[in-house]
Amino acid sequence: MTLGTSESGSSARRVGLNDPITRWLLMVAALVITMVVVGGYVRLSRAGLSIVEWDVVSGIIPPIGDGAWEKSFADYQQTPEYQLINRGMSLADYQRIFYIEWAHRLIARIAGLLVILPLLWFLWKGLLSWRSSLRYWSIAILFGAQGVLGWVMVSSGLRDRPTVSHFRLTIHLLAALLLLGIVLWIAFDRMDTGRPADRRAGSVGRSRSHALAWALVGAVVVQIAYGGLVAGLKAGHVSNTWPLMFGRLIPPGLLAGSDSWWMSLFEPISSHWIHRWLAFLVAAIAVAVFVVVRRDHADSDALRIAARWMLIAIGLQITLGVLVVLLNVQKWLALTHQGVGVGLFCISVAIAHRVRSRSRPHVPSVTARSA
Repeated sequence: MTLGTSESGSSARRVGLNDPITRWLLMVAALVITMVVVGGYVRLSRAGLSIVEWDVVSGIIPPIGDGAWEKSFADYQQTPEYQLINRGMSLADYQRIFYIEWAHRLIARIAGLLVILPLLWFLWKGLLSWRSSLRYWSIAILFGAQGVLGWVMVSSGLRDRPTVSHFRLTIHLLAALLLLGIVLWIAFDRMDTGRPADRRAGSVGRSRSHALAWALVGAVVVQIAYGGLVAGLKAGHVSNTWPLMFGRLIPPGLLAGSDSWWMSLFEPISSHWIHRWLAFLVAAIAVAVFVVVRRDHADSDALRIAARWMLIAIGLQITLGVLVVLLNVQKWLALTHQGVGVGLFCISVAIAHRVRSRSRPHVPSVTARSA
């Protein structure tokens, strides 16, 4: 009976979507994207600080009975958010935001099981050896680390101020992108059918493609990082006009928000302004990638389609960003904007992987073993 693809040693197996490990990797990628969007909803609902403890096991069950709810509410009443923002909140209102954050954490726990349990099944069935499973276990470890980072972020808003650290929020977001990028890269490796390298593009063309593809990934990551800063600082509310801020293209005090100009880059006005205009740098790089792909990789349908979708997604993302500003950060628009941003990252990783794949020498596919 054919079990599928078994990995041994360091040799990579190239398989298609019928491979259960590849499907699992794509599922993990979908879980990461879901958690990013759900986390955005929690933040916009101001529910992230409603649960003041991190109980990995007992926290699965919400408070049961009047006494348990009163204790949970009393704990929340000691936090800066209640004392400075939600003072006088009713128990019913507290329960509403509690359940939003509780659902967020429950989804994260379920996602963790969906990462670990299939991996154990692959080992049990012999689809992976213990040695070849190490990189997949690193995915599980990174997934768990995301939970720890999430609590570190939340705890920053439970002490002195009623908001989480914008730096910790951004680190949490970037760690999610790192995890997503690793998962997608490994999945793309497995789906790579080992086609011959592109012989039409010379070394200069390949070098240009590599540089532009990775410049695109880097620009998207920096742009998303600034999106995290804007979210953490609530800087989206700084200005509701576009393209001008405070009546000017370059607002006054752009680099005067902190003691040094470089620290001002992470303050509300500067973060908002940089996030606005960095989008057009991303768009310019995407256009350059599209042009180079059409010229140096004209025989690659996958690359041309990905480059085209990158342009479409960037146009949509810029439009959403402008609407978010003009409409004072409407929740559904902000969430869509966040989701499309993660989609842009996925497409940029796909482009970088395909460019790299086409530059490698042909490696014959390894057939599945029988057991």
